Amino acid sequence: MPLSVVVLVAVVTAGAAVVLQMRGQPDATATPTAPCIGPPDRATPSAAETATATATAALAGNGLDVVESGFTQLGSSSAPITRNAMVSIGAIVANTSTHTAHRALVTFDVLDSAGESAVLTTILDQPREIPVILPGERVGVGGQFWIRSEDGQRVEVARVNATVSGATWTATATADTPDATRDAALDAAATTAGGITTRHLETRRHGTDQIDATVTYEVHSPYCRKWISVGTSAVFRDDAGTVVGGGFDPTVSPYACLPGQHPGSTLLPSSLPPTAADTRTEVYKHCAPPDDPQQ
Repeated sequence: MPLSVVVLVAVVTAGAAVVLQMRGQPDATATPTAPCIGPPDRATPSAAETATATATAALAGNGLDVVESGFTQLGSSSAPITRNAMVSIGAIVANTSTHTAHRALVTFDVLDSAGESAVLTTILDQPREIPVILPGERVGVGGQFWIRSEDGQRVEVARVNATVSGATWTATATADTPDATRDAALDAAATTAGGITTRHLETRRHGTDQIDATVTYEVHSPYCRKWISVGTSAVFRDDAGTVVGGGFDPTVSPYACLPGQHPGSTLLPSSLPPTAADTRTEVYKHCAPPDDPQQ
């Protein structure tokens, strides 16, 4: 039975080997802007609204769909196992409902040709999650994982299955809801996650194999209060726009989810596929509301 890589874009509790390889750089101090708004999902729903949210999610297949995914295995299969024996994975999760999704779990099953797990089991103990997905949002999840070896050579990845589950739902208030999705649509380099917009600025390749990436970006939060940073995802695309991989940086910066606009950067070692078009990188800053009891 295949093992699963559970990717929840949030809190990292995994082994030190992975944490050490994904160190990011701290973000600069935010520039406050006005007017600001409250969290989009904190209007207290009535019992009827809560029931409607639950029913809608059930009827819509949980209301969340993985609409795009892709992967690239990095390094040579005949080479000795090194730090570059990785698989780079990216996926896009869409909220197709009219309600706000909280704490959704994205799972990557990384399989070889026999249907067995192709990744090291030490990678499987990393709980992460997507804190908030507003109605209509498409939020990216990235990850880079070590490939297991057999007889001194690494296993070939045949396919990656991405699934989403576990979300809870609230009715979305019509007032104080950011129009970040519209703003992102006007800027091809921008994305939104939980109403917070991230605009990709530059992806720089470095390292011996040119698969390490430093990604710089600009974040805009419309909220009046600081949210809680739980990591950063990058999704990589080729020139045709196809998802070819991704990366996740669990570094928690105290400045990442401040109100207003501010710059940021993240370091993603052994994650950038050779076929990725550097100008087509998508960045997703994952932030949780400050009053989320689970954070």
